[in-house]
Amino acid sequence: MVASEERAETQRAGDRKKSISVHRAFVYGASAPGLGEFYAGSYIRGFITASIFISFSTWFILVFIDIIDSILGLFFNSLKGITPLALPDLPLHSLGISFVGIYYIWLWAMISSVDVAMEHHGKSNEPPQVGTLWGLVMSWFCPGSGQIYTGSRRFGYILFTGYLLGILLILPAYMHLFHSISLLAKSGQLSTDNPYALIVIIKGHMIKVNYSLGSLFQKIVRYFALSSTIVALKHGTLDTDAKWMKSSIVYGAALFGVGWLCPGSGQLLQGRDHAGWYFFAGYVSSLLLTGLLLGAGLITPKSADTLSWISVLIQWGAMIEAPFWMMRHE
Repeated sequence: MVASEERAETQRAGDRKKSISVHRAFVYGASAPGLGEFYAGSYIRGFITASIFISFSTWFILVFIDIIDSILGLFFNSLKGITPLALPDLPLHSLGISFVGIYYIWLWAMISSVDVAMEHHGKSNEPPQVGTLWGLVMSWFCPGSGQIYTGSRRFGYILFTGYLLGILLILPAYMHLFHSISLLAKSGQLSTDNPYALIVIIKGHMIKVNYSLGSLFQKIVRYFALSSTIVALKHGTLDTDAKWMKSSIVYGAALFGVGWLCPGSGQLLQGRDHAGWYFFAGYVSSLLLTGLLLGAGLITPKSADTLSWISVLIQWGAMIEAPFWMMRHE
């Protein structure tokens, strides 16, 4: 009987030693893909994640070195007058695919680490780990992981898939950018004597990229993931947390910064859901309207750049309003 109790106590002590931190798993996954899953006890999953990440990284490095070598050789030859400045055919598709692969696996490593750690918490009946800052960080760097952190696993993976889809949709815009610049360089319209023309062209194309369907979809998913994480925290275990409504320099500055990340999130942290979602909807609508007008050819990239001030004003309004409300309602 005594031996049995000792074994049970030893087992309980071993379980305590195996306590998994969701926060630490997330940091490990973000620092080295696969490490977070290893830490949380999913060794096969971690090995697969690490292997795929290393494969894509090796592919990207080899292609990148080849491209840099070709461009530098062409540049120095053009300075010597040996050849004109005309870009050769570069393996940009391979570079893009390998880079997207790296980014996808990096994102997967973070959300997978949180998922495995949360699953461990559920099986071991450990007390939940809840923190506003951690929820914001997870949602910003990997949309969907914040939802898993707050217990909405299915919803988290839906948002994560949507974010990956946004990245995939933005690739055609970047490929069009590189293709346009390459054609101009091959035709001789760009030269080292007129760098300003290159800057103007790139700026115009970058505005189109920023307001493309994929870019806007990606941003909206990230903003919504961050906002919904805050709502889940405030209506969950942090529903009695009133520090965001009491006058404080530290928390006022935090509200200002969070509003910069996602307009309306400061108001959501204060439990003012209606005001938060109004700022969120206004900001997102201004982006979508500008993107729609630019995509339809009704405005030029220069006009779109001017209209961007609408979203900037909404963003700054949300950033300032939350701390101001805090001071007035002390």
